[in-house]
Amino acid sequence: MTAMTLPWNLELTAEAAPGLVVGTRFDPARGRLWNTVTNKSAAAVRPGDVRLVADLGLSAAAGWAWLQGRYMQTDAFVRNFGEPMPEGYEGASVRALDDGGRRYVSREQVVLVLPSQAQPVLVAGSLRMDRFFFDIEIETDEGDETLMSLVFVFDLEGVELAPGESVELPPVLLATGRDPVVQMEAYAADAAQEMHARVPGHVPTGWCSWYYFYNRVSEADVVANLEEMARDHHPAEYVQIDDGFQAHTGDWLTPNAKFPSGMAALAARIREAGYKPGLWLAPFVMHEDSAVLHDHPEMALKTHAGETVFVQTWLGRCAVLDCTHPASEAWLRNVVRTVVGEWGYEYLKLDALAFAARSPAAVRYHAPGTTAPANLRRGLEIIRDEAGDGTFILGCTCHFGPALGLVDAMRVGPDVKELWADGPNPSVKHAMRLTLQRNWMHRRWWANDPDCLIVRDTDTALNEAEVRFLATGIALSGGMVVASDNLPNVSPGRRDLALALFPPTGVAARPVNPSEGPVASAWRARLEDGRALVGILNWSDEPRWVVVSEYLEPGEVGFDAWNGRVIGAGDILLRPHEGALWQVAAPGPTPRVVGDTGNLGYAGLFQRQVSGRIQVRNDASRRRTIAVEARGQVFEVDLEPGEMRWFD
Repeated sequence: MTAMTLPWNLELTAEAAPGLVVGTRFDPARGRLWNTVTNKSAAAVRPGDVRLVADLGLSAAAGWAWLQGRYMQTDAFVRNFGEPMPEGYEGASVRALDDGGRRYVSREQVVLVLPSQAQPVLVAGSLRMDRFFFDIEIETDEGDETLMSLVFVFDLEGVELAPGESVELPPVLLATGRDPVVQMEAYAADAAQEMHARVPGHVPTGWCSWYYFYNRVSEADVVANLEEMARDHHPAEYVQIDDGFQAHTGDWLTPNAKFPSGMAALAARIREAGYKPGLWLAPFVMHEDSAVLHDHPEMALKTHAGETVFVQTWLGRCAVLDCTHPASEAWLRNVVRTVVGEWGYEYLKLDALAFAARSPAAVRYHAPGTTAPANLRRGLEIIRDEAGDGTFILGCTCHFGPALGLVDAMRVGPDVKELWADGPNPSVKHAMRLTLQRNWMHRRWWANDPDCLIVRDTDTALNEAEVRFLATGIALSGGMVVASDNLPNVSPGRRDLALALFPPTGVAARPVNPSEGPVASAWRARLEDGRALVGILNWSDEPRWVVVSEYLEPGEVGFDAWNGRVIGAGDILLRPHEGALWQVAAPGPTPRVVGDTGNLGYAGLFQRQVSGRIQVRNDASRRRTIAVEARGQVFEVDLEPGEMRWFD
C-alpha cells in the first residue's frame, strides 16, 4: 500500500487472500478512501473478506463508539468504553476476545470519539452499499482501557477475480471533527448523493391494520375504520392494509375469504372516502405451501447442491426469491403491475426484504457474481421500475444500504407492540431506542418510519405514561406517523393525543448529550421561527425528576403538549417509562401563540398578526388548548372547533 496521511494518522495494512494486491489512495480534501483489489496470480481467486487493519494503542478514557446495525432489528447504540454493557440488546455487535478484550462491530458506518485526540470525532462509512457489505471492527483490551485496533472489512463473497482482473471497492468516507452528530449527518448527506437517495417532499401519515388486527384482519375491519376516519375527518393520508389479506405468503394476487369484494374494490372504496390506498407485501419470500412456489420452483434460491433454500420466518417456513432469475423478474413485475396499475394501490409496504440478502457461500444465484446485497437491490430495482416514481414505497425488515435510492421511506427500528419492554423483542422501549439512534438518516436517505402509533387504553399492556413515551419518541423521530388502533374503540382523550402528531413536523431531533449511552434521554428538534420540540424520555423503571432549566435555553417558553399547560420554573416528575414533550418558543415579539395541544406544529390553527394584535382560529374539528404570550404573561385558552379569538 502507498504511504499516505490519514485522519488520526492511521496506518492501514491490507490483509487479503494470496495472490491479491490491494491498492489504496486517499483524498484528504474530500475525506475519501478508495481501494482496488487486483489478482496478480496466475489462477482465479475468490477474495472473500478484504481487511484494512490499523493498529492504534490509543487511550479509551472517556471515549465512546456510536455503533450501527445493518437493518431495523439490529442494534444501534452508544457504547461508553469501560462502562457496564447495556442490557436488552441482541448483542451481535459485541464479541468477547480470548485475551479478555472486546471486539465491537458496526455495520456500514461508525462514529468513534476519543477525547485524547486533537480532533476527537472520527467517522468512517461506506458511500456505496449496493454490492458489498462493509464492517468496521474496533478492538479493545481488557477493561476497555485501550483501543488496540480499527479494522475495515469488505465482504466480497460471491466475487471471483480472473488473473489480472481488478475490482473497485466502495469508497469510504474517513473524516474527523468535533461534533459526532454533525459528522454522522455529513456522512449521510455524502452517501445520499453517491446513491441518489429518494427523499419525499413531505413526511406521510396513515392508518395501518397491523397492530390491532394483526393477520386476522378482514375487509370488514378495514371498512369499519375507514368509515370512522371519514366521519371524523381523520387527517391521515393513507389507509394501509397489512398482512392477512393474501391466500398464502407469496400468492399476493389471490385474496383470502376475509376479503370477499377483492382488493381492487377495497382500494376504490378507500379512494372514495378521501384517502389513498396502501398494501403490504413480502415480495421476496414464498411460503412452502404457496401456489407460486409450487408452480415456479425455479424462482427460489438453491444451495450449491441444488436444494431449495428455506428460512424460518414469522410468516412461516418460506423459500427465498432469486431476484436475478428471469422468471422471478417476470413474476415480480406482474405482481406490482396488478397491485399498482390494476388494483390502484399507491403505497407499498414491502416487508421481509432482508431474507433476499443470502450469502453466496450458501446459495447459488442465477446471475454469476451476485452478492447478498446485490440480490436484494435487484429485486427492489424491478419493483421500483414497475411501480413507477409516483408510488410511495416503504422498506421494512430491509438492509438499509442496498435500498438507498429506491425506497421513499424505511423502517429504522424494530416492531413496536402494545407492551413496554421484552428485551430485544418487539416493544415500545426497544423500538424507540433503536429508532432514535437512526434519526441521522431522516430526510437525507428517505423518510424514517418509526413504526406505528398505538394509543388505545383497551386490549393493551401499555399504561398512559408508556403511551406518552411512544408518542414522544415518534414525534422526536420527525418521521412517519401511522395510527394502528381499532379507531372506533379509541377513547376521546387518547384520540386527541394521537391526532396531535398529524401531520408530523418532519424534523428529526438530535440528542442533547450524544455521549449518553446506550441512548439519550433528552432530545431537541429545531423547527422554524425559533421554535423547537424538546422531549424527555424516562427509560427507567423508576420515577425521575427533570430539572426544566437544564433543557430550556435562556428566555425560552415551554408548553407541555401532553398536559396542556405552560411549564413552570420548578422540577417535573416523570413516571416510570414516561415521555414528556414540550413545545418551545425562543424569545420574540408578542402577542404570539407558544403552545398548542391540537398539533405539535400548529397545523389547523389559523394565526394572523395585525397591528400588535393576533387573531387565532381553530380550524380543526376538535377542541384544542393553546398558550398565548402577551404583555409579559403566558396563559392557556381553550378553543372550540371554528372558534376565533383576538389577543393583544
